[in-house]
Amino acid sequence: MFSLSSEAKVGLFVLAGLIILGYMSFQVGKQTLGLKRGYTLDVVFENAAGLDKDASVQIAGVEVGRVESISLKEGKALVRLRITPGVKLEHDAIAAVKTHGILGEKYVELHPGTRGAAFLGPGEQISRTERQTDIDRMLNQLSLIAEDVRGVTSSLNRVLAGKDGEEAISSILTNTRDLTRNLNNVIVSNEAALRAALENTRELTGNLNRVVTQNDEKVGQVMDSLKAASSAMEKTFATLNEITGGVNRGEGTLGKLVKDSATADKLNKTLASLQEVTEKINEGRGSIGKLINDDETVRNLNEGLTGLNRYVNKAEQFRTFLSYRGEYLFDKSDAKSFLELRIQPKEDKFYILGVVSDPRGRWTTKDITTGGVTTRTEEWDRDGLLFNAQIAKRYRDVVLRGGLLESTGGVGVDYLALNDKLKLSFEAFGFGNDRRAHLKAGAEYQIFKHIYLSAGWDDFVSDQDNRSIYGGFSIRFEDDDLKYLLTTTPIPR
Repeated sequence: MFSLSSEAKVGLFVLAGLIILGYMSFQVGKQTLGLKRGYTLDVVFENAAGLDKDASVQIAGVEVGRVESISLKEGKALVRLRITPGVKLEHDAIAAVKTHGILGEKYVELHPGTRGAAFLGPGEQISRTERQTDIDRMLNQLSLIAEDVRGVTSSLNRVLAGKDGEEAISSILTNTRDLTRNLNNVIVSNEAALRAALENTRELTGNLNRVVTQNDEKVGQVMDSLKAASSAMEKTFATLNEITGGVNRGEGTLGKLVKDSATADKLNKTLASLQEVTEKINEGRGSIGKLINDDETVRNLNEGLTGLNRYVNKAEQFRTFLSYRGEYLFDKSDAKSFLELRIQPKEDKFYILGVVSDPRGRWTTKDITTGGVTTRTEEWDRDGLLFNAQIAKRYRDVVLRGGLLESTGGVGVDYLALNDKLKLSFEAFGFGNDRRAHLKAGAEYQIFKHIYLSAGWDDFVSDQDNRSIYGGFSIRFEDDDLKYLLTTTPIPR
């Protein structure tokens, strides 16, 4: 049987090792030649400590080259990188020296620049770098922090060591536990109140925000007014300074009073006379003394003032309104006009007097006798004016009216909304056996201070073909507006 000697086996093992070593050397040489086929880029770092020649160059953790050489240039580290062919870097690329872990080897990390920008060519320099963390400086700072911590712990050990320290810590923990328990009890027992307080605070901040937003212009005006007031106060202080200077110099009445002894004597005599008068008043002598000290006189005066106050309040409550309302009847292609005077002696009671110009006129009934035969005719009198005379009473947002409506008896009801800016009305008048009642429904809305828009349906159950949709406007003035208009209107001469 064929067998190998020990010397032959050793020789075969050595031969296999040499073949494997040659193959690995060929592969490493092939990679090195591949890198030599790339292009070089230069980058200058403030500090390249720990970075070795042939260190890895990576982008996003993928190796794209090696460090070819490291040299000194003007006190900085000039690092030449050999980049793999096919890898392109933009002009605004960034280079940084990084470390694998805390104690790992250093390598160069590249961050590509803006996509679409021009690429760096062979031999060019990467201008943007990131400064690497100085491990030695960081360790020194950590050492200083450790020393400070050691000092604090030593102080705490001295303070808390022993029985007194344990008792102090136990007391602090007990007080903290009691405090948290009491706070919990307070919060639980006042949970509803706290929720209400938070809700009120939220509403308050919302209201304040709305007020500030709505009154932004007014706040600016107030600031301007404050600036003007401060300027006026400066002038006032300057004037007061001049006055005090004049007083110190003895100028004017006050200066004479301060500097002139004769003037001071006269003032003292005057004050003595005033003292005598006040003593007589306190004793009840004279008219003023009786007024102050006599209860009956004071009571009569109070009753008179009370009556005068009631009269003034009634006069302030008495208000007068003058208005014109025009309504265009779309079905009749004509206009209807109202001129009304509203007299309001109280807030919840008023009277309405007015005239109405209706293009349809007034429905009249006439008896004509011819040859002893009486004939009744019904027709519209288009020449005459119609009259309104109503009394009204307000109950909250509802107003009830009754009286003469367009020269016939009738009633009306109004509903007021949106702070009295919107009024919904319904009227019924002209009741009779010969025709249906005149029913009218409409709405009126205030768009400006004196201007109102109105719309509705007039005589909507008419059997005389008088029903019509209408739209119009009103102009209304109060007594204060009328006073202003009358006082500012020029009088012809």
